[in-house]
Amino acid sequence: MRIYSVELLVSGAVTVRRAVEFRTDKELDLGSVFQSDVSIKPHKQGFLISSTVHTADQDRAHKVALLFIGKMLDILVMRVNSPLNVSLNEYRQVTDRNIVRAVIDRAEFTFCFELARNLNLQENKLLRAFSWYRKGLYTDDPFDKFLALWNAISVIADGYCNDNERTRLGVINRIWDCFITLWGPCADWEYVGGNDQWVNDNNEIRNKIAHGGVTIDARYVENVISNLPAVQNVAYKLLTQWATRLGRNVFQQV
Repeated sequence: MRIYSVELLVSGAVTVRRAVEFRTDKELDLGSVFQSDVSIKPHKQGFLISSTVHTADQDRAHKVALLFIGKMLDILVMRVNSPLNVSLNEYRQVTDRNIVRAVIDRAEFTFCFELARNLNLQENKLLRAFSWYRKGLYTDDPFDKFLALWNAISVIADGYCNDNERTRLGVINRIWDCFITLWGPCADWEYVGGNDQWVNDNNEIRNKIAHGGVTIDARYVENVISNLPAVQNVAYKLLTQWATRLGRNVFQQV
């Protein structure tokens, strides 16, 4: 075992004004607490972030760092609601079109690391839903985006719905249960337009995409793309409000 320092590029509409350094607890498994030194500096595509990892070899160090930093990004994405991508690959050669960037300071980074650690140990399903939402934002493939966003909704429904005879019948009923718990009757659900078949229709799209039960043509792709804004808005509202319901307000002032 030795200490490695791993540097990754986080690309997206974010930046830092100046270099940031701090130490934070890393606890990916209950009871295994380690201190990790974190260093963040500006980059034209977002920011460079490095963290120390105590592990057996270089390959494993990269994977642990990606997991550790990725969980922090799951929280940061919810706060800025903008795609953030991190990769072990070489820096992405993309045109920098982010003329408006969210400025992240030391306090916000430390808050995101700490909340991610807390959720990983105590509310792992919520953190997993955040992770699916982050994947949904940064992928360009409309089918992958739809699946990731719907998975975010489904994880909340599976993990936190009321346990009763109706919700045991399937995911559609579990999603309905969570929506009603937060927002009341369907007529009051924002972004849905009073459509009482919205959950059923989108879950059917999810199943067809996931299981290959549809012929891919331009018309179907356009239909999926047209549904994406509402699915994304509903997912974001569900995740952030359910987090607050659990006492884990991602928008806490720092």
